[in-house]
Amino acid sequence: MRFLVTGGGGFIGSHLVDRIIAEGHDAVVLDNFASGKKSNLEAAAATGRMRLVEGSILDNDDLDDAMKGVDVVLHLAVECVRKSIGDPVGNHHINATGTLMTLEAARRHRVSRFIYCSSSEVYGNSSTGALSEDETVCQPTTVYGASKLVGELYTQAYLQTYKMETAVVRPFNAFGPREHDQGMLAEVIPRFVIKVLNGQAPIVFGDGSQGRDFTYVTDTADGLWRAAVSKNIVGQTVNLGWGRLVTVRQVGEEILRQCGRNDITLQHVEERPGDIHSLIARIEKADALLGFRPKVDFATGIHNYVEWFKKQYADPAALLESDHRNWTMPT
Repeated sequence: MRFLVTGGGGFIGSHLVDRIIAEGHDAVVLDNFASGKKSNLEAAAATGRMRLVEGSILDNDDLDDAMKGVDVVLHLAVECVRKSIGDPVGNHHINATGTLMTLEAARRHRVSRFIYCSSSEVYGNSSTGALSEDETVCQPTTVYGASKLVGELYTQAYLQTYKMETAVVRPFNAFGPREHDQGMLAEVIPRFVIKVLNGQAPIVFGDGSQGRDFTYVTDTADGLWRAAVSKNIVGQTVNLGWGRLVTVRQVGEEILRQCGRNDITLQHVEERPGDIHSLIARIEKADALLGFRPKVDFATGIHNYVEWFKKQYADPAALLESDHRNWTMPT
């Protein structure tokens, strides 16, 4: 089979491409590398089982090129949450309109299945407990979350209107090798590791009690792969997470421990605008429908990431950034 991964040069996307090829199938990647890296795809390209289309989901010609001979689309291309704060309209174009254009291209090319990679951000601050796909009301607090929810609705509508096999997957916070570590794309774990390896205090937005359901990236890719090939997933929405909360304070403390720098104290600054306080996944549905059971616990994942990071970057000082805020407000 041939699988198209939009955003396949990105963090999660590249791990998913690796998994597709490891399972003995062919992968097509559509990516404009606005946030992804070609280096993420080196191993996949070396197998001869990956075709790269360097282009945009907002360009029909690029979409038509990428869709040739494809059986399943996994739509991961996205504008990140921090960029959305300063450019809400641009965020909508990529996350909402781009999803619609990708769905329509898949329909034109009679693709058999479309898996939409949504986000736990669609839930917003709608619950203090574990979040259920079928019971929790989605109330996004960020324009990013709102745009991802629009993409979900379009995905569901294509099943109802055009009878395309579609499904929605909501990954919670993935982490691990290849995670974005610079600028607006940079995530909390890489930013903390960079600070600590340079003997500096990790910067925490707010009091650090806010938390996420951090899930190792190979587990997230495993869930997406299972969704792509499962007969049970059509018309469904499933969470992909570990099923437990880790606070930002605990993230910092674990990284300090793994790096042997318990002499460093976390530094607290102002909260990020619209930040969700806590996100925890209920994953019973993913287990029941997909047989999804995450394997890498948080501490092991942090150890793996720190070791990978040290091998990847000989000079972590080169990655230090002067501004602790990696977002801007619109003018």
